[in-house]
Amino acid sequence: MQTFLRHAACLLIFAAAPALAQWVPTKPVRVIVPFPAGGIVDLMARTATDKLAAALGQPVIVDTRAGAQGSIGTEAAARAEADGHTLLMATLSHAALPAFGGLPWHPTRDFAGVALLGQVPNLVVVTTSLEPKTLKEFIDHARARPGKINFVNGGNGTSQTLGVMRLQKNTGIQLTSVGYKGYPPAVPDLISGLVQFAYAPFGVVAPQVRAGKLRAIAIAAPVRSKQFPDVPTMAEAGFGESLVTSWYAWLVPKQTPRPAVERLARELARIAADPEVVARMEAVGGSGLPAMAPANLDSWLAGEVDLWARFVAETGLKAE
Repeated sequence: MQTFLRHAACLLIFAAAPALAQWVPTKPVRVIVPFPAGGIVDLMARTATDKLAAALGQPVIVDTRAGAQGSIGTEAAARAEADGHTLLMATLSHAALPAFGGLPWHPTRDFAGVALLGQVPNLVVVTTSLEPKTLKEFIDHARARPGKINFVNGGNGTSQTLGVMRLQKNTGIQLTSVGYKGYPPAVPDLISGLVQFAYAPFGVVAPQVRAGKLRAIAIAAPVRSKQFPDVPTMAEAGFGESLVTSWYAWLVPKQTPRPAVERLARELARIAADPEVVARMEAVGGSGLPAMAPANLDSWLAGEVDLWARFVAETGLKAE
């Protein structure tokens, strides 16, 4: 994953030894998921909630609050009582959305990092009626037809659309954006050929790829997928610099007491390495990430915010 490689010095295995008094939750813990129920963010959060409930001795309730590309739920988390009983399931869009302006919350001033959960790759797919069979062939095909190939835009703050934008910037191709409220509604249009290209969430398009209704020409991940071993990575296809993969991280409101942050971090780091949780993530196309201490996660997140702010400024992207 490109951003993790750039910040490799920040990665470490989170030590379990507590330096502060042990925090114990006194009521159910709420996990706010700022995207729709049943979507990949919701599914990723639920891979760990039962284990977290067992570890904390309190129920863990998933609260899905979709809308405004994740901003509505994120604002609710920012305004929640900072007592350790509210977590936010954050993704790459948490760091990228502020670059488009106009948000009532800030990704680092309003939140503190707790732990990483994992990452989920995007599949680079084309409609089967399109001639190209590889990503290089697609780039050549698109370069010869500027503006004539449509791509799915599920929101400018998403890893999928940012991946397409980075590919365009790095290769000089010109694709036409077609906006959708998420990626599931776009699948029929991809299959029919109304739109021809997408970076799409793994879980959304994997069934159609297996059924031969869509063609996967690359996977936006550091390594090949066990589910699609014949699909090359972006680097293997010759376009590693255009890799964008969505990460998933647990955050809390900024003023959450450090004992609560440290306890949650220890439990969530241990849970992320649990074989059962790893298997659950793999079932939806995901994989784990190296553990990171809360302070390192804060620094890394700030780097992500800066990275995408510069990218949006360089490309002139506008919110859609």
